[in-house]
Amino acid sequence: MQVDFRWCKFQQLQLLELHSIFALRQQVFIVEQQSIYTDIDGQDPASWHLLLETADKVLLGYARLRADRALGCYKFERILLAEPARGTGLAGQLMQQLLDKAAQLGEYRLLKLSAQNHLQGFYAKWDFVAMGQEYDDGGILHRDMQRVL
Repeated sequence: MQVDFRWCKFQQLQLLELHSIFALRQQVFIVEQQSIYTDIDGQDPASWHLLLETADKVLLGYARLRADRALGCYKFERILLAEPARGTGLAGQLMQQLLDKAAQLGEYRLLKLSAQNHLQGFYAKWDFVAMGQEYDDGGILHRDMQRVL
């Protein structure tokens, strides 16, 4: 499967791309995982957006990278793959893209994410370490994880 990764700031996204992003996030997090939460949280305009697309521009994966100045870190958020892309190795490529972009931006060395409990092992492969207690986020147990570049 031929795919392309592309980084965009919010203002660079076309309306149909933004629609595809919100539709995929809704499909995965709200419909498939039945997690009722406020997906459009006001953080998208200040974030970098990673799009994983087929050659004909079908969105297969997505992640958001956001600088959190209050915590002095970058946050990896809304990391997902569409169902046809799961189990293909693209999740690892998505993570590598996130790590590379954070290193390129270079403002912070600390990286944080909120991992669904069943994905902690995946993120641990990328040197993320669980921190604190697990918590319910939209009906799904999560745990904060972090690592240093």
